[in-house]
Amino acid sequence: MTDFKRFFTYFFVFSFFLSSVNAKESCQPDLNLPTYSDEVTETTSEKDPVFVYFDGSLSMQGYTKDQPGQKNLYRDVIDDLQQISENVGNKTFYHKFGSKVEPIKENEIAKATKPGFYICSDSQAKCNNQETRLELPFKAAKANKDATYVIVTDLFLSSKQLVGSTLSSLTKPLKSILKDGKSIGIVGVMSSFNGNIYDIPKKDGGTFKYSEAKKRPFYIIIIGDQKNINQIKKNLEEQHFIDAEDQYKFALITSSPVLQNLNKNKVITEDNIARISNSENFKFEYTDNNLPVYKLDTNNKKKIKFKISMKEIIVPGSAGIGEYSLKENLWSSKKTKCKEIDDWRKTKYKDISALETDENDLKINMFKGVPLKSLFRGMRHFYTVSIYANKPGNLSEEKFNEWSIRDSDAEDFTDQSPVEFKTLNLTKIIKILSSVANDTFEPTLIANIALNINLLKK
Repeated sequence: MTDFKRFFTYFFVFSFFLSSVNAKESCQPDLNLPTYSDEVTETTSEKDPVFVYFDGSLSMQGYTKDQPGQKNLYRDVIDDLQQISENVGNKTFYHKFGSKVEPIKENEIAKATKPGFYICSDSQAKCNNQETRLELPFKAAKANKDATYVIVTDLFLSSKQLVGSTLSSLTKPLKSILKDGKSIGIVGVMSSFNGNIYDIPKKDGGTFKYSEAKKRPFYIIIIGDQKNINQIKKNLEEQHFIDAEDQYKFALITSSPVLQNLNKNKVITEDNIARISNSENFKFEYTDNNLPVYKLDTNNKKKIKFKISMKEIIVPGSAGIGEYSLKENLWSSKKTKCKEIDDWRKTKYKDISALETDENDLKINMFKGVPLKSLFRGMRHFYTVSIYANKPGNLSEEKFNEWSIRDSDAEDFTDQSPVEFKTLNLTKIIKILSSVANDTFEPTLIANIALNINLLKK
């Protein structure tokens, strides 16, 4: 073969290949879709340290004493907390906190289940059991973002502790924690109680104590990555929340309630649009950039409804997503055969589809706003939709409503001699935590989807 013939042959093969590639690419316009992040939010397999903080305030003492006829989950949980912590960390450090933080030796952890752990023999002014300064372990968690922090507390905070500079001392470290990609898990556990509940606010501005409660919730606050939070929650459920009468609640406070990007993990399939595979010349495929494309021939009466389970979108236990949005584009071509298309024209249509959600599913009624019958028939249309999470939800607050009581209602509530005592300002505390998460939330791309439609003349 001469050099000329060899060159001609190579040129012909290359041209044919190039034309084939271009023909394939011509079946979609030049897209400028938003991209998902490739950042890995999960921690590595290497374990980091765990820091455990026990609320040492005097109101905690009642959890350690037996109450006839009631199950003491507090002592059971504390007894196992050492093993649970070791399951998620390479080293565990223990502390007691009130007005200040004090380290605890590993062999002294069992004392947290005894009444003496919460007693101070010094003068009241010097004692560490007179208040709960929750901001102290929060500040520690901010300083070591790779570690997991476990805080055991009654979460009993007055309104005075939730305003002004005191509130700021709580929210500032939490904001940094959430911005670093960490989350806050709250496990609420109803347990027996036999002791005094201090610092209950009176209407006239003073405080009083109550000693008739037989049950009262305590809380385990977990600060760390979602993987470790869920592991601790799972361990607690498997070991302690077995009986039907066991009462516990869980909420996950996070600035990242979106579980995954559906394109990145190729979660979307042809089944997410019911019966569409019955269409003429139907084809479903992912492009090189993980864009799922539904290609089909159809008439202008076809109803196209996309549906995907919320289980694929929302992080379990989180406040969920409060608001979604769609970003849409539509192109048209007078030519219907992919290999012939060279005239894609971007239309000016807006609000092409309608999005709706319920507890179980996210649904998109495609072409509801701009029906297929309003588009030119005998043409090919290429439609893209990007689904965004715009705002987080507030389900976490609702979960704890029945265990919460406001300052203004505390005295009247106590006058009823309740056996099961509620947590002061619990809903307000959860709302504050959720608000911090909302402040650090950024709109998140959930998925890009495309439809390549040959709109038939008849």
